[in-house]
Amino acid sequence: MEPKNKAVIRCVKGDRVWEVPLSPVVSVLNLLLREGIPIPHSCGGKALCGTCRVRVVSDKGKPAPINGMGPREAERLGSLHLDPPYRLACQIYARSSVTIEIPVDP
Repeated sequence: MEPKNKAVIRCVKGDRVWEVPLSPVVSVLNLLLREGIPIPHSCGGKALCGTCRVRVVSDKGKPAPINGMGPREAERLGSLHLDPPYRLACQIYARSSVTIEIPVDP
């Protein structure tokens, strides 16, 4: 019997939508790659390139259930002139279900 409320990452890219089972100890980038979801990534998850940037969608104004932003990620996003709700998928660890949007043309 499956649990009634399975936590998922809901991933939107253009008109495509995926739901990926959540693991709080695996980055969103690695969860998406594991499921074969196309997301740009160039630096191996080190927050150096910024190609895995996504927009985290909040639920009715509530904070997203994800970890806080570290200094390296903040620096990289700042260099790209991006502020929250943008984050790097390689640095996000979700605690419960969350929706992210992958830019169609990053």
